Amino acid sequence: MTGLCMVIRFLPGFCDVYTVGLAAICWAIWLARNRATFEKKWINTPFKIVFTTCAFLKYWSGLQKPVTREVVKKGADMLKENAS
Repeated sequence: MTGLCMVIRFLPGFCDVYTVGLAAICWAIWLARNRATFEKKWINTPFKIVFTTCAFLKYWSGLQKPVTREVVKKGADMLKENAS
């Protein structure tokens, strides 16, 4: 069983949230890679990627349906709190 299948079984009904979260993580990694490649600004700590992900989640939560919006905001807050 893959990790995503386990998450879906553990927290059913939040497929939209998983999609937004995965997109935010991928986008944060992509931006960090671009900074390292083109600007020669290396990643000092993985927390930079985590906090960038949280920023994207907060920003993109405004684009979600009202029910999903609150779940995404809470997820971003929990991620940031646990990474601090």
